[in-house]
Amino acid sequence: MISVFSNMFSPSRLREAMKGMASISQSVMYNQEAFRYLLESESKRSERSGHFCQILLVYWTDAQGRIVPMDSHVAKTVMAALPRSLRETDYIGWYRDGRIVGAVLTVLVQESMAPVASHLQKRLAEVLQSDLSIEASRRLQIRVHPHDGHEGIGLGEKTIAVS
Repeated sequence: MISVFSNMFSPSRLREAMKGMASISQSVMYNQEAFRYLLESESKRSERSGHFCQILLVYWTDAQGRIVPMDSHVAKTVMAALPRSLRETDYIGWYRDGRIVGAVLTVLVQESMAPVASHLQKRLAEVLQSDLSIEASRRLQIRVHPHDGHEGIGLGEKTIAVS
């Protein structure tokens, strides 16, 4: 499968995409275009090196379980919580602008993928529960998905509710 990102970014186009970064506290939050580029690059790099990468997704749902735009306070709280829960080598950004925050979990060996996913989900859920109201945290979902370079990530699979 040919990636939609493979020919999309020239060096000048990448510089333009990176201009869309927003600073959250001391960490860097990438816009959707830059984040997707980094996700694709890391996926290819991991494949070449024999390692794996995963993507952590955080999103807000309505009463029917549909993904909806994040409240600005919730989005800022998630963005501030992610650097406290992840490694410095992981990338944080918008997987889908305004709706899904993502983090690329880099350089993993296959044996560590499940324990890393479980640990990060639990740690992030604990941080968010302490920082958000019960109602807001009830609507947040956290999911870790192996990234294989394909565009679509099905969100119907098992997620961890924050509350």
